[in-house]
Amino acid sequence: MMRSNVEEYMLVAKMGLTNLKTVIQLLKAINFKETATCLGSENGLKITVEDAKCMQASAYIPSTIFHEFELKEDVIFSISLSILVECLCMFWPSSQEDSVTVQIFYKGTGHPLSVIIEEDGVITDCSLKTLEIDTLLDFHFEAKNVLNKVVLQTELLKDIIAELDPTSDLVELRLSPEKPYFRISTEGLGGVCHIDLPHDSDLVDTFQCTLTATSNFKLAHIKPAMRALSCANKVSLRIDTVGILCFQYMVKTEDGHTCYIEYYISSLINIDD
Repeated sequence: MMRSNVEEYMLVAKMGLTNLKTVIQLLKAINFKETATCLGSENGLKITVEDAKCMQASAYIPSTIFHEFELKEDVIFSISLSILVECLCMFWPSSQEDSVTVQIFYKGTGHPLSVIIEEDGVITDCSLKTLEIDTLLDFHFEAKNVLNKVVLQTELLKDIIAELDPTSDLVELRLSPEKPYFRISTEGLGGVCHIDLPHDSDLVDTFQCTLTATSNFKLAHIKPAMRALSCANKVSLRIDTVGILCFQYMVKTEDGHTCYIEYYISSLINIDD
């Protein structure tokens, strides 16, 4: 089903089942806050949530994963992310053979976001109220300000997270060109725990550390950043000169396109150079 008056809309997008599954995974990975800000550009969609101005997560959905993607000009609006995910999951196919198509329409400021789902001839039209836009912090990393960078396979990070003490309030991250190169520490009811990662493991693709940097982060902020582990192939960890930690996950679609999820987390103390 395609609306006859599509010329009235600022944004028109359409996708099938294969990439819809990936999009739902991306949105669920950042759905730790209720409201999200959506930015549409010629490159695709960027969905962002923020928590207390100290943590921000974004899902990047490139225009290439849509069967159709038409945009008259850049658009920005806020919506309930939980309701959007619920709408997209409303009619979930029982098998790969089921036919599902999702179309997204947006007229502009003040108008709702329309999500039309068609499954084997059954059409559901969801109208999502758009909300007032909150100002988001700019966590963008300048290359010159990146102190250390590690790129690793997500299976290694999964093992690390499984060992973290859940009774600890904080997580200490140490990256260094000297031993211990890559250490994660917690302190909880069981005492102090250090996890040293092999920087030269086959599961570590890149290890670039110029200075020793030690920062503390709230475990409550680290945990949401682990939501993407189940759908990502690789993850990049970067830390900059002011102690901001960035997790960037690479997510591959079944037809070979690449999507990204980024989490930015502010540290609780300054970096020790």
